Amino acid sequence: MKTRKLLALMGLPALLLVPFTAAQAERPGLYIGGSWGAYRINESNLDEHDDVIKAFAGVQFNNWFGVEGSWVDFNRTSNPNGSSRFEADGRGLAAVFSVPFSESSSFFAKVGQFWWKADSVLGSTVGERDGHDIFYGAGFKFGFNKYLAWRLEAERYDVTDVRLDTVSVGLQFNF
Repeated sequence: MKTRKLLALMGLPALLLVPFTAAQAERPGLYIGGSWGAYRINESNLDEHDDVIKAFAGVQFNNWFGVEGSWVDFNRTSNPNGSSRFEADGRGLAAVFSVPFSESSSFFAKVGQFWWKADSVLGSTVGERDGHDIFYGAGFKFGFNKYLAWRLEAERYDVTDVRLDTVSVGLQFNF
């Protein structure tokens, strides 16, 4: 009886690693996609949620590393009395680190630079400004097949010294 338990305990880690062996089949290549979600802003007297849309394109060099470019649009939001408002968009370039767990699915994390342009009235920040800041995020990609995947991701941006947290879902098309 002890031998069976010992063999079962030794085999459990091997079973947990099986998805990672299939992950080596994820192939490098180009991809494009788009996503929709929400962002949260809590600055000055503006504590709101609003829509965010994103288009992205990237190249996966191997199973674990790629580079992704993106365009992100933060929809205009304002408080009910109109004294504060925020609107921004920008372009990003990020390094993407993946941990595949099947032939077409993976967890990923990214970090990169975001070049933004904002128009806002938030406390002492008034008018149009542009700049660039680091952004980062993490997500999950579920591949339906080798050409199409569903993505769920969360990202954090810093625009005009305002922290924006986003959550989005989208589709990725692989070539």
